Amino acid sequence: MKKYIAVLLVTIFFLNTLPAFSVDKSAEIRQSASVSENNIKKKQKRKKDTKVDCKVEYINQKWWDKFNDPILTDYILKTANSNYDIKINELKVLEGKEAVKESFGNELPSINFNGTASREKFSGSIPYAGMFFPSYYTTNMRFPLTVNYEVDIWGKNRSNTKKIEKELEALKYDEKSAFISLTTLTASTYFNILSLDKQIEYQKELVALRKEILDLTKINYEYGLASSTDVTVADKSYTESLSDMETLKNNQGKLLNQLSVLTGESSENSSTLERGSIDSIELLKDLPESIPSEIIDKRPDILKAEAQLQAAAFDVKIARRSLLPSINLTGFLGFNAYAFSPLFNWESFIMSLGGGLTQPIFNGGRLLAQLRGKKYRYEQMFNTYQKTILTSIQEINDSLVELKTGTAKNQNNIKRVECETKYYNDMYYKYEKGAVSYLDTLKYKENLLSLKKEEIQSKTDVIIASLSLYKSVGGQL
Repeated sequence: MKKYIAVLLVTIFFLNTLPAFSVDKSAEIRQSASVSENNIKKKQKRKKDTKVDCKVEYINQKWWDKFNDPILTDYILKTANSNYDIKINELKVLEGKEAVKESFGNELPSINFNGTASREKFSGSIPYAGMFFPSYYTTNMRFPLTVNYEVDIWGKNRSNTKKIEKELEALKYDEKSAFISLTTLTASTYFNILSLDKQIEYQKELVALRKEILDLTKINYEYGLASSTDVTVADKSYTESLSDMETLKNNQGKLLNQLSVLTGESSENSSTLERGSIDSIELLKDLPESIPSEIIDKRPDILKAEAQLQAAAFDVKIARRSLLPSINLTGFLGFNAYAFSPLFNWESFIMSLGGGLTQPIFNGGRLLAQLRGKKYRYEQMFNTYQKTILTSIQEINDSLVELKTGTAKNQNNIKRVECETKYYNDMYYKYEKGAVSYLDTLKYKENLLSLKKEEIQSKTDVIIASLSLYKSVGGQL
């Protein structure tokens, strides 16, 4: 009876030491639940507040300060802090760090506790033999620590850890590349919104102007001073201006919604987003005309491809070393007894140490096929690396060409607006002197407003081209 009581006490002891089944600590856990939730919220808030600080290098604050628009800077910081794609990439990096720890754990010995307790009953299988061979009970208790370790004489496990470290490095470069792309997209969206705000402002003047032209043309037609064709042309021009206005508002609404999502906010109130004016944005004048190769080599996508290539090389090493024998050491130490009372005596102590050698001999060609596959994978990564270099050079050159031609076009548009402004002022002066009609003066103003819209768009194109150059060099401007 004492033996049963001892086994029951041991069982209760182990049950009470497990948190998931603890009876004594359940009340304490319930009482501290609300406190734990508050601590979690505080940690999340601190993490949110310091997240941007961890990405100072990614943000490149000096670059965004060149535009002299604090509202833009706020949106860049909101994107860095609240964009869900950025959060997903951060979690991928954290997942990769844990994968490195897991792989490193495989290089170390594993120690496990394998406690067992059993009680078995035996009886004779021959009929009527119980009187000569009575049934009996046996108890067995074992509480050992088992140790397993694969001797990494070929460095297979170490190579696997290095491979995962390279994969983590690639994830970090991918995170930086996505970070630069998303913040650049936020700035591009913001500048396009400013451009549309100004174009809509000009378009409103243009719509009112063409409506006035249409009304005056109809009056002239009534007095025989204009033909029906003139009225039709004026009406068509006015209708087109209304249609252009709707197109501009449609594009503006979509971009506002996009900016809301990029900054991690709902698009329900996107129309109320704060923004500045395109007139206050000055074109950057210190942009380079050529990019040195040192900057190209530091692009995140090139570094990512390089890390993936190195990871593929480790994969080849691992596959090659899988063909070699592996040595495993096993052992255990603990106590083994047939009753509880002598369980932890020195006489019940047991210890064992052993080893094994495993050499693949025949597996249907699986390991050789795996090795060849890893080699082909390495060749794919090598070609991907070469392609990434060529693509990056093309993107940089395209951005430089776009910036150069866009700047020249914008300068021409500025001159055109200046000339058209002088021309309109001259015509208005003639109108005041009675040399030309008021209707003719309105048509010259119509041309001026159209040119101003073109100039705003060309200015925006130059700004977007500078952002493209910034993105193409990996934010190293």
